[in-house]
Amino acid sequence: MIKSKPILIGCIIFPLILIVGFFIGFISTIGSGGNLSKTKIPSNAWLRVNPSAVISDYSEMQPIKWLGDSGNSAEDMARKIRAAAGDSRIKGMLLEPSFIQTNYPALAEIGLAIADFKKSGKPVAAYGDYFSQGDYLLATFANEIYMEPSASAGLILEGVSTNLMFYKELFDKLGIKMHILQSGEFKGAGEPYSQTSLSPGTRDNIDAVLKDRYTLLLKDIASRRKLSIEDITKVFETREDYFLHANTAKDLKLIDHPMGRDAMLTKLNLDEDSFVNISDYSSSQPKQAPDKIAVVYLNGQISPQVGGEFTGNSMISAAKVKKIIEDIRKDKGVKAVVLRINSPGGSALESEKIYQQLLKLKSDMPIVVSMGGVAASGGYYISCASDYIMADEATITGSIGVIMMVPETVGLGKKLGLSTQTLKHGKFAGAFNLFQTYDPVVLASLRRSSTATYDEFKARVISARKYQPGTIDSVAEGRVFSAAAAKKLRLIDEIGTLETAIAKAANLANTKNYSAINFPTKTTILEALKNSDIMKMRQAMRLATDPAAELERTLRQIPATGEWQYLLPYKLD
Repeated sequence: MIKSKPILIGCIIFPLILIVGFFIGFISTIGSGGNLSKTKIPSNAWLRVNPSAVISDYSEMQPIKWLGDSGNSAEDMARKIRAAAGDSRIKGMLLEPSFIQTNYPALAEIGLAIADFKKSGKPVAAYGDYFSQGDYLLATFANEIYMEPSASAGLILEGVSTNLMFYKELFDKLGIKMHILQSGEFKGAGEPYSQTSLSPGTRDNIDAVLKDRYTLLLKDIASRRKLSIEDITKVFETREDYFLHANTAKDLKLIDHPMGRDAMLTKLNLDEDSFVNISDYSSSQPKQAPDKIAVVYLNGQISPQVGGEFTGNSMISAAKVKKIIEDIRKDKGVKAVVLRINSPGGSALESEKIYQQLLKLKSDMPIVVSMGGVAASGGYYISCASDYIMADEATITGSIGVIMMVPETVGLGKKLGLSTQTLKHGKFAGAFNLFQTYDPVVLASLRRSSTATYDEFKARVISARKYQPGTIDSVAEGRVFSAAAAKKLRLIDEIGTLETAIAKAANLANTKNYSAINFPTKTTILEALKNSDIMKMRQAMRLATDPAAELERTLRQIPATGEWQYLLPYKLD
């Protein structure tokens, strides 16, 4: 009777999920063509740009207007800001970011749109009571920065860092042994599970990338605030307090006005009715040119698509890329493709499948890669199928190497009083029983497979970047690089923005009269539900009520164990 309780709960919850999902999908479909009620824009309006939380490069979902969803992506905001630059009703812009989380290149793309807005002669102001570092970086694109003068407000400038947690001692106590099978001396994805600190080579490599990112951060703030590098360096490295209060920030020339929001509105001769939120702002779409450049946003980890699962912004699969390519081929106006890649990599096999699909597409039209925040490991692998690789100056790339991690839980089984017995026929039958010691023959076979997979990765880079086989190891072995270092090492062709990459693709296609169109095309919640594998929800509920199944799932995904991975495991902020 007790075991039937989760089933009963599932029988109640699933119809509710379907009803709510289809209702939201229906409403979002109705509103997909624009706002449910068209917002009236006054003749002297200011555009209020108030991003918060996570900002993706591109949103594959159509915004649900009645829920206040504005499509909080860098592409959405940049497009609307540029439209507002030519809108005679819009007289200025107010930036009010609130603890935004995004990658540096995405922030730069929004900044470029703000720069275009300023070129129209319209003012841009920024206001905040609490400015996180990301908030402040966006605010520095404004003409003037206002900040709440209260002692309880503050500006946070931290610098750049990465933090790694090491699990070896925990695993030792639990009786879990992690077999790390990798090719590439600096492919340190397994080090948190097999060591208590980074190896010197991995540490130095990551630290070099962080230093380049830090230098870029200082340079950008100094340039936008018209300060010296020395002045900004002192702010980050010698100030006394973590929170910078408004008067101190003013003295350091980080802001212009220690002033409350109401006082700012009075100074700018504005009131709340003066603003149109960017979520409510819409304008007519520009007329499409005869030729088109397809901008394909590939964001997230590379992983196989399971059934009809909708992966959205978080995953790149061969099935997803295939569908995008099919849509591109249907549009005879498309003359070239720009791949906007923001991915730490993932499945080696899935990366190869995507690579092959892109090679076929390249035989029909030019492909230019525009690297976003990170295009490393599998993200770099698929970049090798292009004609030209361009990276944002803040991109992290490289990580040419391969890894697989296989947990062995014999010790844990003994602690829990578990034992297993395997009956088998065949040399490799039952090879990966978690609670039995792995046969050295099996591990040796995996190491040979690791070498072969790594050699294939290097072969792709040798072919794409014209390296000599004897020199490829100098840029491989799992090393990561900043864009500046990657350019010197010929891993990329140029440092530039997405707009620069689009112009390059048009040049390769010999077209001057073109417009950019985005892929994948946006979908509604209803369409996403139709394309999803609803049985995955049932599996998730089963795991939630089955501790043994949850333990096995966790062990097999640290990370994605049992599969060769072209994966960069570090998040560098």
